Amino acid sequence: MNSRQSTVDSRQLASVRFHLFLGLFLAALVASCATVPITEQEVFPLDPREGLAGPFPSAVAKGWQDLLAGNAGRAEAEFEAAAREEPRLAADIGRVEAMVLSGRAADARPICEKLLPGSEPTAPLLVACAESQARLGDPVSAYPLYREALVRAPGRPRLVARAEEVRSSARDRLVEAAREAAEAQDWNEARAEISRALELAPESPAVRRSAGDLVNAAGDKERALRLYREAIDLGANDPETAEKAGDLALELGDYPVAVSIFDALAAQDSRFAPHAENARLTFRVANWPAPEREAAQSARLTRAGAATLLWWMYPEIREMRVSSGVIASDALSRRDSRAITRAVALGLLDVDRETHRVNPGARLAPASAARLLLRLLVLVSPPNQELTCLGESRRPPRAASEALAVAEGCGLLPELDTGGVSGPVFTKALDRVRALAAGSDAGEE
Repeated sequence: MNSRQSTVDSRQLASVRFHLFLGLFLAALVASCATVPITEQEVFPLDPREGLAGPFPSAVAKGWQDLLAGNAGRAEAEFEAAAREEPRLAADIGRVEAMVLSGRAADARPICEKLLPGSEPTAPLLVACAESQARLGDPVSAYPLYREALVRAPGRPRLVARAEEVRSSARDRLVEAAREAAEAQDWNEARAEISRALELAPESPAVRRSAGDLVNAAGDKERALRLYREAIDLGANDPETAEKAGDLALELGDYPVAVSIFDALAAQDSRFAPHAENARLTFRVANWPAPEREAAQSARLTRAGAATLLWWMYPEIREMRVSSGVIASDALSRRDSRAITRAVALGLLDVDRETHRVNPGARLAPASAARLLLRLLVLVSPPNQELTCLGESRRPPRAASEALAVAEGCGLLPELDTGGVSGPVFTKALDRVRALAAGSDAGEE
C-alpha cells in the first residue's frame, strides 16, 4: 500500500469516527432534554409535550413528572425554568396546568389568552385552558375548547365524559341567564341566551321546555307550543309540560292536538280526565254554527242561550207534543223565538204568569238550570228507563234547593255560585242528560 492510499484511508476513518461521535452527542442531548416518553392521558392534565415536535428542555419532563406526582408548585417552577429556552410552548402549557391544579386558574387565564390565538392549539393546551375557564365558573367559554380538544385527541372516554360535564354546566348556565333576562323583561337577551342553550344541547327536553316557558312569557305562543311539543317528542314525560302544551293548543285553536295531549294525560292520570273531556267538547263546539258556539262558550249563559243549545243538541224536542199554552210575549219577535217558545211550551223554561215574559236575555240561574235539566231528563228517557237519581216518581222537584241537590246528585251540575251557569258547564250537563237517558254513565262523544 503506498503512502497516498494510506492517507486517504486515515481521512475516511477519521470522518466515520467524527460522525459517530456527533450522533452519540446528539442522542445524549435529546435524552437529556426528554427523559420520559410522551404519554396520552385520559383526563386533565395532559402531557404538555403531546402534539408538539421536540426536542424539549429537560425541565419540561421534570415538571411533567411533578404534575403526575401531584406536586403542582414544584412543577410550575420547573416549567418556568424551561420557558426560558426555545421552543417554550410545552413549558407554557405546563405552567397553565400547574396553575390550574394549584387553584390559581385566574393567573392562568392571561397565558391562555396569549397562547390560544398565537399558535396551533394542541389538545393539552385546549384542555388546560378549558379547565381554567370551567374552574373560574365559566363553562360556556370552556366547552368550545373541550369540543375542539376532542377533535385533536379522539378515543379517550374519560376526556369525553369530562367534556359532557362541562357541556351540561354550560347549558344550565345559559338557561339560567335566559331566565334572569326574562325576569328583567330583556326579551332580546333572553331569546339570545336560550337560543345558545338550544344550539348547545338540541337533544335536551329540559332546554326545550325552558325555551317554551320563555317564549310563552314573551307572547310568542305558537313557537312556545312547538317547543313544548318538541320537548315531549324528545322524551319529556312530565305532566306539567304536556299540560302547558295542551292549554296552549286550546288557546290557539289547535283542537286535535289538545285532544291528543289531554287524552294521553288522562290515560296516565285520572286527574286529567276533566281536561280531556273539556278538550273534546271544545273541539266539537268549534265546528258548530256561530249562535250555538257562542252560547256553548259563554262565561254566563243566558236563558235564550240555554234554549238555543237545547234546540241544537236535542232535535227531538222540536217534534214533542206539548200541552202547555203558555206564551212568552218577549220572545215572539226574536230570531231565536222558535227555540225559546219550544223550551217554554215543554216546561223547560218558566214564564212569569202575570207578565208572560220569559226574560231571554237574563242569566240562567242555577236553580232554573237544574229544573230544566231534570225535566229534560224525564222527557228524553224511555218510560221504562230507571232514573235512580230522580226516585220512583220520576218527577223533577220544583223547589230551588231540592232541584239543585237532585241535579248535583244526578251528576248534571257541580256546586255553583248564585251568579249563573256557564256555557261549557251547561253543555256538559246536556251531554250528561243524554248519557243518563241512554242508561250510560259516559258522556256523549
